Amino acid sequence: MPEPLWKSRQVARNAALAKGEEIAKMSGFATGPVDPFKIAESECGQIHLEGDDFRDAFDGRLSYHDGRFLLIYNTRYNVWARNGAHHPKVRFTVAHELGHYFLDRHREFLVNRRLPIESFTEFESQHEVERQADGFAAGLLMPGYLVSPIINSDAEATVESIKLAADRFDVSLTSMMVRWAQLSHFPCATLCIRDARIQWGFVSDAFRSCGLWKAKRAVAISGWDARAFLAEDSSCGTFREGSGTGWAADWLEGESDPVDVQESYLAIPYSRCMLVFLTAEESALAKYREDDD
Repeated sequence: MPEPLWKSRQVARNAALAKGEEIAKMSGFATGPVDPFKIAESECGQIHLEGDDFRDAFDGRLSYHDGRFLLIYNTRYNVWARNGAHHPKVRFTVAHELGHYFLDRHREFLVNRRLPIESFTEFESQHEVERQADGFAAGLLMPGYLVSPIINSDAEATVESIKLAADRFDVSLTSMMVRWAQLSHFPCATLCIRDARIQWGFVSDAFRSCGLWKAKRAVAISGWDARAFLAEDSSCGTFREGSGTGWAADWLEGESDPVDVQESYLAIPYSRCMLVFLTAEESALAKYREDDD
């Protein structure tokens, strides 16, 4: 019997993420930040990079021409505050397009079909090839061998600790919050809200092991504190932060009794979304582990 589609997709996404980590290590990055521009330039002239403001047309575009690849990235995000030459969203976009270059099936499509791949990056697209390229970018810019020791150094994850890690690796809060949920040994989750609905989310293994296995999608947010924060400025046009409390079941699918969660909210103006970072006391989940035993 063939394996379920969701499982084969998850295997492919995990493989893409692992490939990104492998490229970061092979490129000699022993500390952050990882520079995707240097990695592209190290490909012996195989990749030509061009950046410009393409407005809302796309974030990145990769195409194949006469033995070389043309990587185009949208610089429109550089109007937002940044630490280096480019906004973290632009750096993520270049890393995402490198995923299309380094992942075998993506590269074969480009070479054999001679059609470009245009992308909206940083977890915006639900297309499977885009999710794989996003995974590659996350692995490349935030490889587990560098980021996991930081993430798991303190059980009490805070937005401030996530900010410090994001600055250290020159990535966005969005990307680091996703990676935090992917790598944390402790119960946490990251969710993106648009139009007052959950667009996507990532859940840590500690939540999954207790039966809260994935984020809800396309569901209206229901927690009072979260709704109150969003109501202050539903456009998320200005960066701001807030916090509240709620239930894991407001955000996550699964089979468990009510679990209290602490909620941190961030309005992200460059992507016009609200991020929610959930944490829970390990003691609140201990009973589920005991039941499993």
